[in-house]
Amino acid sequence: MAYSERRFELRDRTRDGHERLDAAVGAFDSLRSYSHYVGFLGTFRATMDDQLAGAIWPLEWSWRPTMVSAALAQDAQDLGLNAARSMKAAIDLRKPSALLGALYVLEGSTLGARFLRQRAAGLGMTGAFGARHLSLMSNDMAQWQSFLLLLDDACDFDMDHAAAAANEVFALALRCFESGRVVYQ
Repeated sequence: MAYSERRFELRDRTRDGHERLDAAVGAFDSLRSYSHYVGFLGTFRATMDDQLAGAIWPLEWSWRPTMVSAALAQDAQDLGLNAARSMKAAIDLRKPSALLGALYVLEGSTLGARFLRQRAAGLGMTGAFGARHLSLMSNDMAQWQSFLLLLDDACDFDMDHAAAAANEVFALALRCFESGRVVYQ
């Protein structure tokens, strides 16, 4: 994996939020706990999709994030969950550094997806049923490498803006996981 000084500084500045989110996700060790995970993640990713839809992408960026909301919606349907709805959020992504900070959280989740995919497989979830989003997230590690290049090559990068946005995204994810809004069909 390529060395990214900005990545590691963002990791350090978001450690608390990341650890709190990991603890909230917990160890899905049953189909019920996995269903809760899919429902909460669906809410989070739908909310972030809404946020990203309003972002202004710098013209020089040809790279785009991995979108997993559609796969999560299919996974939710497999598990008998209602489709996720986005929550109210107002993360300011107008500055490219803030957008990169938010994307750091979203794209960084692909690293953990490999581990989560193995745990989901132990519950009978596959890339064709119940774990499409994990399959999508963990299949292309080149996407993460491409993001790191974008992060490292960004001009006029402001670490404070990036870290603030990344922490807001972690806080949003935690709100989604703590919301208890998973609804079974």
